Amino acid sequence: MHNPFVLLTTRLLESLIQAGNTFFIRQTYMRGKNQLDPLNKAAFLFTHYTDYSRAKTHYDTLDNDPNRFLYNLNEAEHYEKLFIAASQPEGFHIYSPIIQQPWKPTPVIAARIRTYINEKLNWALRRNDNVKADLFVQFGELFITLKCGIHEVKLPLADIENF
Repeated sequence: MHNPFVLLTTRLLESLIQAGNTFFIRQTYMRGKNQLDPLNKAAFLFTHYTDYSRAKTHYDTLDNDPNRFLYNLNEAEHYEKLFIAASQPEGFHIYSPIIQQPWKPTPVIAARIRTYINEKLNWALRRNDNVKADLFVQFGELFITLKCGIHEVKLPLADIENF
C-alpha cells in the first residue's frame, strides 16, 4: 500500500499547534504499518483540527476503530500524550496526514491508474493523453482525483491499488 504521509515529529506537532490546531484524532493507519518488521507493533494517523465539530465528525466516522481517540490540547494529559506520540515511541509509527508536494504516482500506481481508466471508466485515452492525478485526504482515508480533458473522477486510492 502506498503511504505518502509524513511522520509526526515534535517539531511538526509544535507547528500544527502554533497554527491553531487544538484537536487531534488518532486512528489505526494500516498504510503505515510495516508488515515485514516484527518490531513494528502498530501505526497510527493523527489528524489535526482547529474546530471541535469537524474533529468530532471525523471521530464519529471511526466507530469500528478500537484505537480511535479525540485529543483536546486544553487537557494537560492529552497534550503530554500527543508529544509522546510525536517522539515516535519504539515499535510504533505515527503519521500526520500531510502529503509532501508535489505528489507523483509511483510507476506501479501510474500503470494501475491507466488500466483502471481503460477498463472501468471507458475514457478512451490515447497514448499521448496526460492524466492528472492528485491525492486528497478525508477522515484519514486517501482518495485520488483523476482528470483528463473533460473527464474527472474522485475515488478511494484503494480502488486503484486493488484493481
